[in-house]
Amino acid sequence: MLKKIAVSLALVGALAVSASSQEIEGFSHPESVFIVGEDVFVGNVGEKLEPLSKDNDGFISKLDKSGKMIEKKFLSNLNAPKGMNIINGVLYVVDIDTLKGFDLKSKKEVLNLPIKDAIFLNDIVALDDENLLVSDTGTGIIHQVNVKNKQYETFVVVDSKFGGPNGILLDSKNNRLIAVGYDPNGKAKGSIISIDLTSKNQSALSEPLGALDGVVWAKNGDLLVSDWGENLQGVIYRLDKNGKIEKLDLPAMQGPADMVSDGENLWIPRMVEGKVLKITLP
Repeated sequence: MLKKIAVSLALVGALAVSASSQEIEGFSHPESVFIVGEDVFVGNVGEKLEPLSKDNDGFISKLDKSGKMIEKKFLSNLNAPKGMNIINGVLYVVDIDTLKGFDLKSKKEVLNLPIKDAIFLNDIVALDDENLLVSDTGTGIIHQVNVKNKQYETFVVVDSKFGGPNGILLDSKNNRLIAVGYDPNGKAKGSIISIDLTSKNQSALSEPLGALDGVVWAKNGDLLVSDWGENLQGVIYRLDKNGKIEKLDLPAMQGPADMVSDGENLWIPRMVEGKVLKITLP
């Protein structure tokens, strides 16, 4: 199958990115960024780089789109919050093995749903006004959660050859879910894959690339994928519609994680550095 995919790692002819960038500091190992209207939320794992530690020092920061910190600990008393999404004014966040929901106006916790046997819940997408898809990098399972009745089931088990599902992105137009692979044990490289929402069939969109984390749309509809790289020399890849892969011309980043696009800018949490990089969306 991979022979039919025209993939080219054109690292020498890397894509140039606008020099317009902003480095935002003041975080504690930021793993994810999510944007709601004019508000930017950043999930902080905590003082130590321990994404699976139940130490109650994780929190979510609130910024505005200029990058100004509005409230550093907008939501606190979390363990290691990662991916976020919103349905009907409730901000949902995964916290190791639990899905939590918070009313954005009152900050009140309205959902605390442990996922049985979960290891490393990582990212969230909203299917509709009641259902979320939640990836578990540790087990390889993508769960479907109905937040209305607080029930969940296995949506799909990702083939381990692709790596554990980390970042996920809904492509409703093509009835598919994009997932990027990450091996928590660091022994294998993860791939970019497509999962049919109906048949659940899985197909590779790339060869194994690395420790993949976040995935978003580029301005022209290409895919942008973050990779922790080797020796903490993280990069961002662009995958075009023909299967060609190129590396964005950015300085190496330490732990580029679950990034987000606001349509104009790309927000990249640099987890190890405790910073968020904001650049013009490629």
